[in-house]
Amino acid sequence: MAKLIKRPLIAIPAAIIILAAATGMVVAAPHVVGLLSSQPRPTSQPRGVAVSHTPTTLSVSGPASVQLVAQDLTPASHLALMGSGFGGRERLEVTVVDSQGRPYGQVTLVAGDNGRLRETAVALPPQLASGDYQVLVVGSMSHRTASVAFRMHDIPPTVTLDAYTSKPGQSVGFAGGGFIPGENVHVYLGRASGQLASAKATEGGAVSGRLKIPALPAGTYTLTLVGESSQTPASVGLNVQSFTPWVVLDRYALAPGERVGFIGQGFAPGEQVLVYLNSLHANPVMRVTADPAGQIIAQDTWAPSGAPAQNVLTFVGQMSKATATAEFTIQPAAQSTSSPTAP
Repeated sequence: MAKLIKRPLIAIPAAIIILAAATGMVVAAPHVVGLLSSQPRPTSQPRGVAVSHTPTTLSVSGPASVQLVAQDLTPASHLALMGSGFGGRERLEVTVVDSQGRPYGQVTLVAGDNGRLRETAVALPPQLASGDYQVLVVGSMSHRTASVAFRMHDIPPTVTLDAYTSKPGQSVGFAGGGFIPGENVHVYLGRASGQLASAKATEGGAVSGRLKIPALPAGTYTLTLVGESSQTPASVGLNVQSFTPWVVLDRYALAPGERVGFIGQGFAPGEQVLVYLNSLHANPVMRVTADPAGQIIAQDTWAPSGAPAQNVLTFVGQMSKATATAEFTIQPAAQSTSSPTAP
């Protein structure tokens, strides 16, 4: 009696068929990058991309439904959609149409066994201008139809500053427009500074706020605003200058034991400034803190002892690393003279 040999079943994944509207050519590929491409949406977004995962159901035709993750899109966005109520494993024809019903692109997806379409990111046709569009999904076998609307924003955002020259530690105001209403907008300066500030766009897509300039070498940097949903940057140049402080003394010739004071400007706001006498390798003789305007003041607070006749005070900002010097002298002690005694 012959033995019945059980062979393991091999699961063959269904290929995602993409129909190119422009050429009519059918291409079978599970992942295609570019126009009319689709690929499963990653569970975690790249850094700087935050998309709401609360789907919103719009118009539904028949028992089927389709939802979008975001309804306000830009050319940098992907069309992230999901659906339900279709036939199991049937092909779904996804088409973008404008308000006049003109199609702009079509892609074929495949529903799951339960008739659901998992969250999938589809590349937008590049020729979409600003305006309102519909995503139309039709089951190839069930002929069930569902649609959902989205708005395309193809006007790039803008940004302006209240000052285009600043120094580390100082504050600069920014104002932008053309963002998606309600989206969070993040502010960056250069490539290595990280996020410096964020603001939420108004109903009109405007943002405003202030940012503190971090400790950066002198140079020109690109300040960039990026919306979480739109992902379209708005940039402007900002010149970061170095600190050039100066200090003056209240007196430059001291009698022995006399105190000295000083006033200085041009340090970083709030930084600690160390004061050295004659050598940077010795311990500082004073520590002062710059005010929000970068100014330091000390009035008759220090009396040099054991100092030579010629001296140099060196002021070193601990954050800016900027230095300033001031020289002073100590006069010799007065010689007492006695009158000769009369005989």
